[in-house]
Amino acid sequence: MLQLKNIRKTYKTDEFTQVALDDVSVTFRDSEFVAILGPSGSGKTTMLNILGGLDHADSGEIVINGVSTRDYSSKDWDTYRNHRVGFVFQSYNLIPHQTVLSNVELALTLAGVGRAERRRRATEALAAVGLADHVRKRPAQLSGGQMQRVAIARALVNDPDIVLADEPTGALDTDTGIQVMNILRDVARDRLVVMVTHNPELAESYATRIVRVRDGRIVDDSDPILADEPEAASFSPAGDAVQAPLSAGRTGEKDKGGRASMGFLTALSLSFNNLMTKKGRTFMTAFAGSIGIIGIAAILALSNGVNHYIARTEEGALSSYPLTITKSSFDFSKLMGYGMSDSGTGTSKGNGARRAKGSDDIPQRAIVTDMFAQVKSNDLGSFKKYLDAHRKRVARYANAVEYDYDVTPQIYMADTSKGVTRLNPSSVASTLQGGVMGSALTGGSSSTGTFTQLVGDERLLRSNMSLVRGAWPKAADEAVLVLNRKGEVSDYTLYGIGFYDPQSMQKMTDEALGGQKVEVSRKDRRDFTYDDALGMTFSVVPSANLYQKNDAQGTWTDMSEDEAYMRQQVQNGIKLRIVGVIRPKGDAQSGLVKEGVAYTPALTQELMRRAASSQIVREQQARRDVDVFTGKTFEELQQSQESFDMRKMFTVDQDALKRAFTIDTSAVTAATGGLDSSALDLSGISLDQAGFDPSAMTLDTSALDNVLSADTVEGILKGIEPFSAYAEKNGLTLTDEQNQAVDKASTALVTGYLTWRQGVAEGADSSWGAYSQTPEAQAVLSQLKADLGDDAFASASALYQQYMGYVSDYVKGQVDALVQQAAQVMATQLASQMSQQVSAATQSLGTQLSAAISQQVAGRMGALSGALQNGFSVDPQAFASAIHLNMTADDLRSLLNNYASADKLTYDSNMQKLGFAEASSPESISIYPKDFAAKESLLKVIDEYNDAKAAKGQDGQKIQYSDVAGSLMSSVTDIVNMISMVLIAFVSISLVVSSIMIGIITYISVLERKKEIGVLRAMGASKLNVANVFNAETVIEGLIAGVLAIAVVLAVQVPVNHAVLAWKGIPNIMMLPWESALVLIGISVLLTFLGGLIPSTKASRNDPVESLRSE
Repeated sequence: MLQLKNIRKTYKTDEFTQVALDDVSVTFRDSEFVAILGPSGSGKTTMLNILGGLDHADSGEIVINGVSTRDYSSKDWDTYRNHRVGFVFQSYNLIPHQTVLSNVELALTLAGVGRAERRRRATEALAAVGLADHVRKRPAQLSGGQMQRVAIARALVNDPDIVLADEPTGALDTDTGIQVMNILRDVARDRLVVMVTHNPELAESYATRIVRVRDGRIVDDSDPILADEPEAASFSPAGDAVQAPLSAGRTGEKDKGGRASMGFLTALSLSFNNLMTKKGRTFMTAFAGSIGIIGIAAILALSNGVNHYIARTEEGALSSYPLTITKSSFDFSKLMGYGMSDSGTGTSKGNGARRAKGSDDIPQRAIVTDMFAQVKSNDLGSFKKYLDAHRKRVARYANAVEYDYDVTPQIYMADTSKGVTRLNPSSVASTLQGGVMGSALTGGSSSTGTFTQLVGDERLLRSNMSLVRGAWPKAADEAVLVLNRKGEVSDYTLYGIGFYDPQSMQKMTDEALGGQKVEVSRKDRRDFTYDDALGMTFSVVPSANLYQKNDAQGTWTDMSEDEAYMRQQVQNGIKLRIVGVIRPKGDAQSGLVKEGVAYTPALTQELMRRAASSQIVREQQARRDVDVFTGKTFEELQQSQESFDMRKMFTVDQDALKRAFTIDTSAVTAATGGLDSSALDLSGISLDQAGFDPSAMTLDTSALDNVLSADTVEGILKGIEPFSAYAEKNGLTLTDEQNQAVDKASTALVTGYLTWRQGVAEGADSSWGAYSQTPEAQAVLSQLKADLGDDAFASASALYQQYMGYVSDYVKGQVDALVQQAAQVMATQLASQMSQQVSAATQSLGTQLSAAISQQVAGRMGALSGALQNGFSVDPQAFASAIHLNMTADDLRSLLNNYASADKLTYDSNMQKLGFAEASSPESISIYPKDFAAKESLLKVIDEYNDAKAAKGQDGQKIQYSDVAGSLMSSVTDIVNMISMVLIAFVSISLVVSSIMIGIITYISVLERKKEIGVLRAMGASKLNVANVFNAETVIEGLIAGVLAIAVVLAVQVPVNHAVLAWKGIPNIMMLPWESALVLIGISVLLTFLGGLIPSTKASRNDPVESLRSE
């Protein structure tokens, strides 16, 4: 039983109060057809809304089966409307973008009914009202009577206990109205039907009870409930009371105890269907929202592509720059890092930043001293045993492990008819290494020799080098000629292998280093063919064979300068033959072997074997403390060098020396004039040297929260003056009906214009006049003209064009102001950081400025120096006679040679000179990783070895190494990532603007779907459900924008990668990782969701009664 007790409801407008219901009390039976009859404004519709829980009374209460609803929560009312009440509206209130079946299913969806059951019940309900053949149609495809029958089916599908009908036949013709009333009469047989009408004939013909209302009061009730009338089985709003017995027309007992709820997928479906009715606007909005995502995706794709290119370069370079461990090692990367960063690892001397104020001490940072303090001798013998013991594990990560024994082959030209010519080690190469090529031609390269050793791993060699002619070398007496990547050989190599006369190269070198003009003769140039290369032969003389024993003294003499002796040794040496020609492969990042002649490790092993078996080496091994070349102990030799007094070499006559110099003071005085400040040159001052680092600056976009807040969007929208006020202000007077028509058209035109403007290309006409010519605008204007008449329309149209100009300028100005304000906030951040950078750099610039002034002073000093040269004279003959040498020239030469080699007077130095090396103790170990990841695994192997030695207390056997190439590549990667982050920060500003735009578009959607909001609330949708409908819309927009952005970037990747590959030969310079793509799509969805929160929240707070009244 449903009761209204003392219900009072008023509406206030400014100071006017309208009493809709005034102390109304009435009780309804569980099964009857009640007609509430009364004129317009009598309060009957308000009573209906209160009965349905859409509106709430100011005082009084609703009692359901003896239970008061005074303490009902919002969720309780939602459940009541969904489970117990069905609404039938005069204007049908069907959702236009849903099918007939979906409209009917919606109430079941909110009730949580499964998909199959929902479809079955909705189909049966439509069949019951005669619309089984129209389930797939849209409401716009039905007649008025058919739409009302759909509304009745929707009201009945959830088997409600109460059906509330508000003027159900008001918009229908007579025949159709009779059909609808017959249906409602049948429905009233087993449930309560309350119909509001102002038609007394209709009420008397179909209703079993008529309640008349006037001025908010019940003035008559044709069949009131008497006090002694027995109660029928009752119903309850939450399903916790006894159910009324079902008649044959009802399907059976049902559970109504669940809460009304709309799943997010349902909200997505509603919003998706709505968006599909506005495909153009949806696409343009999504495209506008995708611009920022496109920018970020493009930056990430380029950053990823560049980083992959760096990684490929590093991996390819591993063949030329393997992981090398030498006997003497220190961490050279510390010195490389000096000057690149202020966060060095060196220790500070003094108190640094904490020193006393006013102190003159400049803080010092120990870099070189710390670095060399860690110089240690690696025990490569022990480490080699470890690698051999773990050969299988190392082989998983390394292509090859090469051991270098610092054995330099003594290679000579095989043809001695023109004299003995040594090719390796080359005196020319040694000279060039520290002279011309060491600085200018090779950039300071540490190796300019022509002969090098091949890697021992044939698989690694063949994967990086290709055989051009001949065969791969295998034996100790076989070698190959190595060409450059283009298949060329330089004349430097041809001089180095003796094809051209090495003496000519020596002559040009001496002239270049002596400052003379180099005479280059090209007359001896000739072709060099593959046959020439494959026919070349050299002679390798073991280093021990360069010395001959002096039997009389028991010592050994260096015979390398004896022509006859060396001719014999060259003839008896190892004949090294070039058997093939190779070059780097085209896809190799760098050459495994440099240009020249490359011999096999077998030659090194053969030289080591011969050295070990030579007599001179055996004698030196037998007496480790005695030098085999002099017969003296190494200690005696070193002491004789240390005790030498250089003052004994010469004496100086001081008096004679003074007489050798004269000075003209007048010439010097003339050069001491003042400095000219106008000549000061500051061009050498550089911010780069001053520590000015723009990459260290970052942006904090959270600072924009106050600029781009919820209040910002709401303020923009509220600032648009309504057209009615604008028209009145400009002297245009319209009737109430005309104002309603104009307001309706105004809403359609404003929203249409704002949406249209989003899609206008930059530079195109985006004025109201351009929009007014579109088909959409013309349709609205045509309808408005029909409603107003020609004269009123002409006046309103002219003023409306002016009004839209105002709206356009207002919105543009507001958005531009927001962008400028946001940019100002970011600029303030950058300015602050820039100020810090400049402040730090200013101190360094001061030092540079001082240096610049010093240079100018130095220039003046140069003039003074010139004056000194003019005024200063030396008598060479007098100077020479003042110095007297105390030994002969031969004695002096011998003495200086011995003094220069004092540090080499050791046992180890002699063994190295003789070409001796032990296979178990290499000088260096080169490990060639398979790839960059494998290199990291190999470093872990070394770390495990060090940990094992440390655990045994053998710290002296730990290995120290420097990964210089890795450090360089890591720095480049960090720079690329930093640049990417800065660019992303700037592009992110466009995302904020996109979020504002999404908020505005969503707000427009709220206005367009206001009646839909009322329908959803009437069917029991909660405020959260309504908010989710619009949240779902923004999620869909964000998803479309994100997917569109990724699709655009992926499409752009193809031509960009093709162009860069053709231009620079770099593949895949632009690659967007799928993980980043998914994250960006997620960000797009999140930003649009956040942008639509304010409009969706506003939609959820809409009064359902007012929403249902909207058009």
